[in-house]
Amino acid sequence: MMIRIARYEDLSEIMIIVKETIEDLQNEGNYQWSDNYPSYEQFETDIKHAELYVDVENNEVAGFICINKKADLAYELVKWTFNLEAIIIHRFAVKRKYQRMHIGTKLIEFVEEFTLNNGVSYLKVDTNSKNRRMNAFFKYHNFNFIGTIHLRGLKDEFNCYEKKLGKGESYETR
Repeated sequence: MMIRIARYEDLSEIMIIVKETIEDLQNEGNYQWSDNYPSYEQFETDIKHAELYVDVENNEVAGFICINKKADLAYELVKWTFNLEAIIIHRFAVKRKYQRMHIGTKLIEFVEEFTLNNGVSYLKVDTNSKNRRMNAFFKYHNFNFIGTIHLRGLKDEFNCYEKKLGKGESYETR
């Protein structure tokens, strides 16, 4: 019952979650993730740069989330509400047996706290337009839909969301 920075020894459990997630997404006609993305090497890089966090339940990785300040070039095509430094959420999944147990909520709350503790108050994320669960998740957690982009040569659009944290500017000041 804790969130911590991912370690190299977590990679085999992370890749099991990736495999399950690919199966679940593709069963819904969503090819956002595949055998090529996200890759083992991508997660190694995330760990090397201390950008990957895991939720550990019962001594196993129950979910993971990658965060950094690196936005895809396609983000430049989106009309974001604010011109502020942002933490970008990438690769985010929960192990099948832990779904509907609020692990995703714990991870997103961790990211919000981490973001504010690091002097940033703005989050950005994208997900495939066909990813019904993640689109609902971000809306439920008060992320605002802001537009669509195309990524990695995939035919489906990706929905972009943002969330302003803390006090100060709000969406009413647009």
